[in-house]
Amino acid sequence: MVSGQSTPSARRHDFDALRAFAMILGVLLHASLPYATDGWMVSDARRDERLLIFVSWVHGFRMPLFIFVSGYFTAMLWRGRGLAALLRQRFLRVFLPLILGVLTVLPLQDVLVGWARQRAAAQDAARFAMPGVRSEVVEAIRSGDLTTLQRLLDSGADPNQTDPEFHDPALNWASHYGSAEAVRLLLDHGADVDRSSRGGHRALHSAAFFAHPEVMGLLIERGADVRVRDLEGGTPLKASQGTWPEVKAIAGFLRLPVRGTQEEFQERRTRCRELLRRAGAEGPGPGGTSSDAPGLLARSRQAYREFLASERFLVPGRGRLLGGDPSGRWHLVQTSTFDHLWFLGFLCWLVAGFGIAVTVGSRLGIPALSGAWLLTWKWPLVLVPATLVPQLWMGDFGPDTSVGFLPQPHVLLYYGIFFAAGTLYFESRDADGRLGRHPWVLVAVASLLLFPAGLAMMKSLPLGSGLAQVLFAWLMCFGCLGLFRRYLDRENPSIRYLADSAYWLYIAHHPVVALFQGWMRSWDLDPLLKWALLTVFLLGVLLGSYHLLVRNTWLGVLLNGRRAGSGDRIGPAS
Repeated sequence: MVSGQSTPSARRHDFDALRAFAMILGVLLHASLPYATDGWMVSDARRDERLLIFVSWVHGFRMPLFIFVSGYFTAMLWRGRGLAALLRQRFLRVFLPLILGVLTVLPLQDVLVGWARQRAAAQDAARFAMPGVRSEVVEAIRSGDLTTLQRLLDSGADPNQTDPEFHDPALNWASHYGSAEAVRLLLDHGADVDRSSRGGHRALHSAAFFAHPEVMGLLIERGADVRVRDLEGGTPLKASQGTWPEVKAIAGFLRLPVRGTQEEFQERRTRCRELLRRAGAEGPGPGGTSSDAPGLLARSRQAYREFLASERFLVPGRGRLLGGDPSGRWHLVQTSTFDHLWFLGFLCWLVAGFGIAVTVGSRLGIPALSGAWLLTWKWPLVLVPATLVPQLWMGDFGPDTSVGFLPQPHVLLYYGIFFAAGTLYFESRDADGRLGRHPWVLVAVASLLLFPAGLAMMKSLPLGSGLAQVLFAWLMCFGCLGLFRRYLDRENPSIRYLADSAYWLYIAHHPVVALFQGWMRSWDLDPLLKWALLTVFLLGVLLGSYHLLVRNTWLGVLLNGRRAGSGDRIGPAS
């Protein structure tokens, strides 16, 4: 694998545009999350869950496409300039921006997110205090005021009251807090033991997730269905598989205290699982359906997740976003360190692995691998099974996100396959454009068949869903490759400008999203319209800041290199 020292390859305008497309899709995705889900940096007062379809579609292929392009440019730079130049370029264009982003962009993001959340809390407090909106029963439970709760229930207050913010019934809130006394009061006054939240979660789900065995025992004693399922098919037994960092994250979102240490939590969790099993949570389900006991894959995945969340990765210090462990420790895998800049850390790992591979190969006299097989019918036989292995360890639709200091191994392996495929595609010398030759067909099959199939099978058939997901990712990558080669393979000043700005747009967009989302949260508009307005404001500010503060400054040189005489320049983070 001896490096060539030939003249760098001609500029690939289509690949530059692909890289920009993937980055800007990330900006649009993150701008949609406040209006799609409850669990992001700042959530809007109104949400449209249809946006989750867009989020899943983009997330399923965007970063694999970006990493594939990065592998292509890595091989191009190595062949054109050698390994030393490759490592120097990646140090300047990837590693230094990562460090600067962690030291500047992410602290600014934390400040603006904190401001936006305080503003949202004040707005919600004012809104919930309005007559007919507030839930006095839930407020009494959240404040731990059992005397007021008793008085309200005795005077005829509805024990099934739902809070206006999270739409959880009162019994769920009592279970969130682990208050067996509040649970007993509600049940004694006629609360429905299986009343569900908007997402189908019951009090028993909550007791299992937050590990409250006393509450769980009381709910089971009062007739709670131990095999009940939420809207995603999750049972209380499955809820009991949540990891300690997940519990802390959800508790933070709901503004709940986390009881005790991780060891105490695990001990309570074990008692909850035993109560569920004794009550028949495992075994034939209604109508003679199969057991809810986790299969081999589910058990292996759970053991793997518990390993990644274990204390062996805790070190002294505090994390950026999750605040570290209550004892002041920092989890190297689970604590968010890089946030939306995590992909830069992954590129550092992948380029380091590439450098090791070519160095070892050169010293051993191993010839470079040929990528010609990518241009034939053989590619699915290699890439799909290889990618399916890490995909089966993922959680939601598409690849997991690994934002800790240490990458999660299955995520690194997943992206490593796309990176390697990109390097091999460069080696294939696809002058005729054989890969992605029928782009509209590939995109249509991926989006209209594989994408909905992958979503539909996630809970019932994880192997089939995983297969559909990896095929979706590969077909979208190759389809986008073909589309951009067909329509954007020549110099276009507007596309060139957008490609140059995309790196900055992605690095800087999170604080701006928090700023505008916090400002717009009280606007009484349809969530889709607010998303559109947020996107316009966001791109306007980011492009303006790029033009005025970045493009002709040292920062522009750091991110993109010098523009003068740069016809052979290779993309910044590619």
